[in-house]
Amino acid sequence: MRKNLPPHAKISDDSKETIQECVSEFISFVTSEANDRCQHEQRKTITAEDILWAMNKLGFDDYIEPLTMYLHRYREIDGGERGPVRAVSQPKPLRIDDVYQVGHRLFGPATIAGFVKDSPNAAGPSRPAAGFEPYVRCNE
Repeated sequence: MRKNLPPHAKISDDSKETIQECVSEFISFVTSEANDRCQHEQRKTITAEDILWAMNKLGFDDYIEPLTMYLHRYREIDGGERGPVRAVSQPKPLRIDDVYQVGHRLFGPATIAGFVKDSPNAAGPSRPAAGFEPYVRCNE
């Protein structure tokens, strides 16, 4: 939350708790859909592909491309750290700690696909991305 706010801004405990509840609900929502797919296919492990499939099915298709790119880059970096080669049908499940560590190796302090950065020149709610006009249709 702090990345998108001025340094002097304060965040109330209620705001932090509300965001945490929203994040938890989102994760449960997507995971539940992915789990339904796994049960239908008689599998016990939810894979990254199941999460991407669930997000697409639930209407979060705008995130599929950057997440897929992130997943491919993660697997490129993690490829040498795996044990024996796994069957194609059972890719290695992702742990959140692995994703976080690899994310910093791939994108530095940025988030997925570099949308938010710890830089004073980065785009954010108070500073739109260069060349981006959010109200272009309103100005016509």
